[in-house]
Amino acid sequence: MYQYKDSNKYSNCDNKFCNNVQIPSLPLKGPKPFDQILHFIHKAIVAEATAADFYCRLLKEAPNKLHREFITHAYDDEVEHLQIFTKLYCYYTDILPQYHFDPVCYPCYKEGLLKALVDELEAVEFYRDVQLSTTDQLIIDTFYMVMVDELGHATMFSTLYGTCK
Repeated sequence: MYQYKDSNKYSNCDNKFCNNVQIPSLPLKGPKPFDQILHFIHKAIVAEATAADFYCRLLKEAPNKLHREFITHAYDDEVEHLQIFTKLYCYYTDILPQYHFDPVCYPCYKEGLLKALVDELEAVEFYRDVQLSTTDQLIIDTFYMVMVDELGHATMFSTLYGTCK
């Protein structure tokens, strides 16, 4: 096992800072009541359904193969995420979630890409916060997996936005 060269350096820390350091307890954002976690899962379902609808419409305006490939990839992931969050919701409630969403509006294709980018980044933050609000490993793992996909989508939409004139 690796040992630091100067392992005794920190063992008797007399520094005022060292004595006052508190290790955070989990979950970092504080434990949320389970009904609030269920609300977050439902909110994720609505967000994924909204994104899938949005990307389906955006895809019809894609000007070239790269744009179609990237948007199709994001669309397919959003449909999969919708199914995953729906299964998660059903697992905890034994109820199929009911939801409605308002379609995303955008004035032109380029603005649609920018809207998609911003929405993906907001989803990343929301999914991160959910992970940090529970100790339930199934919820943490599910939101983590989807969050990583959303980061990839943000990168793709940023790339597409940068190629538009």
